[in-house]
Amino acid sequence: MDKKVIVITGPIGSGKSKVLSIINRLGYNTVDLDVVSGDILLSEESKDFLSNNFPSSLINGDVSRENIADIVFRDKSKLEILENFLHPKVLIKLNDIIQKNDDITFIEVSAPKNLHKDFHTVVIWASKEERIKRLIDRGMEINDIKNRIKSQPTDEWWHSIGALIINNDLDQLEIDIKNYINGFINE
Repeated sequence: MDKKVIVITGPIGSGKSKVLSIINRLGYNTVDLDVVSGDILLSEESKDFLSNNFPSSLINGDVSRENIADIVFRDKSKLEILENFLHPKVLIKLNDIIQKNDDITFIEVSAPKNLHKDFHTVVIWASKEERIKRLIDRGMEINDIKNRIKSQPTDEWWHSIGALIINNDLDQLEIDIKNYINGFINE
């Protein structure tokens, strides 16, 4: 396992972005793979792929991420098509980022696929009810939330892929993150 990389993951609404902001504030390198994949998706090179596979995602030549999300979170086969296009490109970008950093890099990953096999992984966790509440508070529609949750792995899978940090209280979350990082560094 690469000692320079820690994957921060967890189901939607668990608090991955909050954890990344804490880690960033502590002075560590952070990368949000959703941003990396979004940049790739919005690039010129993706327009042919989208035109052929997700024509309703292009509106007046611009990419509608909302339309793509609506399609892929309702249809797992479409999600797989999108992932097969994006993931190799994301991995190339990720490798470039890792090689440029000498210190530990924390990577927020919504859909870790096999990254948890190559890197130390921390799973941020909250109950399904708490995650739904957070997502509604962010303005998401309940049907969108349910579709996204349904498209994600089971609770058991999340619990099996790395160190679990429960996100029920922000003060405790920061303490747990600091403790994990200190343990990792001193390992």
